[in-house]
Amino acid sequence: MIKASLVSDLVSRLLSVKTQASMVSLLRNEERHPVTKALSADVKAHVSVLNKHLAENRPSEAIATAMAMIFLDPDHAISCMRRNGVLRASRYEYRGSLIGRIAKAVLGVRDVFAMSPDRIVYLESVEALSRIAGNALTLKNEIEATVRARRSVVLKTVFVKVNSLFYQGWFNDHEASSLDGRRYSSEEYAEAASFVLHIYASMFPVDGMSFAHVDTDAAGKNALVYERLLVAAIRLAKFREAEQLIDGLPYRADREGGEVTISSMDPDVERAVRLGFIQQRTQALIRQFHLQEADKPISIRTLIDTGFDRGSFDNLLEIKDHPIRRLVLLMPAIPVVFNAWFANDELFRDEIQMLMELDVDYFGTFDDLVFPITDRISSLDVLKVQRYFNFISCAYQRRLADIQDPVEREELTLTSTLLAISHDAMVEHMQLILGNEDKAREVIELLKMVPGDGHLDLQYRPFVDAGGYYVIAPHVVAVSNLVRNTIVANGLRSAAIGSKDLMVHSVTEALRSAGFEVESDLTVKVAGQSPELDIVARRDDALILLECKNAYHPVSVHETRNSWEHIRKARKQLDIRRDIFADPANQSKLFKRLGWKANSECVVHTGIVIANRVFHGASLNGHPIRQAHELINVLTSGRIVARKGPEEESLSFWLGSDFQTADLTDYLGNKSIASDQLAALDTRSWRYSIGSRDLIFSSYILDMFKLDKELRERHGPPVREARR
Repeated sequence: MIKASLVSDLVSRLLSVKTQASMVSLLRNEERHPVTKALSADVKAHVSVLNKHLAENRPSEAIATAMAMIFLDPDHAISCMRRNGVLRASRYEYRGSLIGRIAKAVLGVRDVFAMSPDRIVYLESVEALSRIAGNALTLKNEIEATVRARRSVVLKTVFVKVNSLFYQGWFNDHEASSLDGRRYSSEEYAEAASFVLHIYASMFPVDGMSFAHVDTDAAGKNALVYERLLVAAIRLAKFREAEQLIDGLPYRADREGGEVTISSMDPDVERAVRLGFIQQRTQALIRQFHLQEADKPISIRTLIDTGFDRGSFDNLLEIKDHPIRRLVLLMPAIPVVFNAWFANDELFRDEIQMLMELDVDYFGTFDDLVFPITDRISSLDVLKVQRYFNFISCAYQRRLADIQDPVEREELTLTSTLLAISHDAMVEHMQLILGNEDKAREVIELLKMVPGDGHLDLQYRPFVDAGGYYVIAPHVVAVSNLVRNTIVANGLRSAAIGSKDLMVHSVTEALRSAGFEVESDLTVKVAGQSPELDIVARRDDALILLECKNAYHPVSVHETRNSWEHIRKARKQLDIRRDIFADPANQSKLFKRLGWKANSECVVHTGIVIANRVFHGASLNGHPIRQAHELINVLTSGRIVARKGPEEESLSFWLGSDFQTADLTDYLGNKSIASDQLAALDTRSWRYSIGSRDLIFSSYILDMFKLDKELRERHGPPVREARR
């Protein structure tokens, strides 16, 4: 019978022998208990105990607790530690030495612990990464010192500078040094500003004085101070990114001298991630190209420019000298103004572009992109909120552009372009835009960031609650993918998908059009189990089992980890289903349940179908991961767009003139277009200076010439990716 806590009992005995060597000796003679659900639950419960010992810097207790957990249930214990991020130095003020000691202690006597190889690699990675945690702490101390020294001005100054980057359409230089601010994207700067806010909130209250003042020398003699601050925050974010990669994804850390390199344990996984980001960006650019060619409405910026050129907006803003010299918006909060510009359903070009970005991961018609997010709030409501802040931001920036004196223009940019709106005024303005007070209050809650909360990100929750009023970087709001980010930040993805998953429906209809018998969303009772099947299809002697995962394209390691968890779950589900339906008798039961005619034994083919493009082309335990739009294209047209001189032509990658079952089964094997694309990716490392040490991310870049060669050899002339 299991005692109340085997883990606690073993920890107590380990602590009683004092030295680490004696702990190991005790474990070598310890009886190993069979793993039960109760024991696994006991191990899981001690994750929080270990976390507390690490937080309070108690070495003996932390080492004993970790050893006891791993000895009693090795793989489960380490899995729980990874899932909860308990061995991340960033959780303990970047004190990495104790975490490194734990990993080293367990690895030093790995024969005592029956760990699987991937768990050993994980602990080796923790130990390697712990070697630069002290350097990360130095970076954090530098950030804190700057924040402390410039407490009264740092937040407003940083937010204004990041807001200006978003308005300017900042283009970064990937080849610049990691110490050079030109290297980083506006999104990375927004994350850095969010982290500076987090650091500030850990030191001081975020209140009415936090954003009251700005450093008017931030564009002059103090410019380098804020660049260094933000670049330090970005580099520190890279350390946290490395921790998240080894915790939540199949990545490892290896140390050689003063360098720690993060790389994928399966090169195809990192290749598939990079390919996914490249394809996502390509699809977005294709949509922008088509939008530019189309006769679409004007943009907000064009509307503002036209209004200023005609003199219509001459009285929209004025300069006031007290209490500081700044521009003040004079737009009245009355229904006639808000109805004309913000409340109507006619879309500006900006909003159509936002919907096109959503369309990259979508499976319905363009009109379907206006959909409910909650019972009250729709995607169109969020776009109208963006329209409001886009209008205000463009109005300020155009008025500033008309100021001839560059010094005055810079100073007014710093004092004017960050908005501070009282809670009551925000409710009033949102009510005028959305039509009623309940919707106004709900959208504020969806977009509100409380600095004392956990994860902070300006692009997800842009209304910074400063106690009675909201601080807003308006152009960050204007150009962020706010519909998507609001859904993700508030856990509303299921509500946004609705009762009918359009991705599953679209793939099902594509299979049906290609001559497959197909059913979706069903449960069958067979072999003593009741597996749920997302999609099952049959044609000729092929039985296709597909598991579908509909998640947005991830834009952070955290979101990538969530996508990976969905894919891992799909792998486990398909492992079971593949085993069940490899049996001809179970196939017969399935066909009878579906009302399909009896058939000779079918060959089972499986696949994980994803809405976004990250991990597209990789495989888990023989289950290929394929992007839904490309899969649909394989079934319905089998064509890619090729460039022949200045003209385009369409090439077929089907085996014949018509679709054959082998076209799909080959695609689900090693003969897919994705395989060619993965093969065209070359290794590339990205280096970040973390104090005196370097953190290196081993990754890949696409060699277009190599891809051109691969595709030409298989399909003819050079090709380029077609829209879906």
